[in-house]
Amino acid sequence: MKRMLARRALTTIAGGAAFAMMACAGDSPVSPEGLPSTPSALSRQSSQGDAGIYRLSFYTSGLVPVTTLAAGSGELILGALVTDAAGASASGGSVTFQYCSLKGVPPNDITRADEAPSSACANGDGSWARLITVPVDGGGHAYMDFGVVMLQRTIGFRFAYTRKGGAVSSGVSAPADFTWIAG
Repeated sequence: MKRMLARRALTTIAGGAAFAMMACAGDSPVSPEGLPSTPSALSRQSSQGDAGIYRLSFYTSGLVPVTTLAAGSGELILGALVTDAAGASASGGSVTFQYCSLKGVPPNDITRADEAPSSACANGDGSWARLITVPVDGGGHAYMDFGVVMLQRTIGFRFAYTRKGGAVSSGVSAPADFTWIAG
């Protein structure tokens, strides 16, 4: 059984979107092999069903898109969108959000952060660690509140979509880095 460390859990419905506010660390259910070498928030991979498009986006409160945040200034919300190649939303399934974790560094240790840019996972210094699995809503969206980060850093994220019914195949988004800057 995988050991999971919960930081907080809360589910709310806002504007039809489910926000999962939990973070936990554990083994990655998906390996990074087969991902594009250039970080991008969009990836197409097919395992069964129609080819999917897996888009990772970053938001702050109210689902306002952001590219950076000042450290300590607000919560980062990870957003996943899963569609087929024609743009039709996934009608079922779940998304497992992941972050790049340095190998040999314990998770949740504020004196030695394990979070790393996606390049660490690409070069073998890190591996993809599971955060939480969230069901996709009727529009193919899933969200997770990563929380407030107090120190300047860059963390790589991605998500794995698992098909359950519907026509969009299971797949993995391309990794994307998010940076917290000086406040």
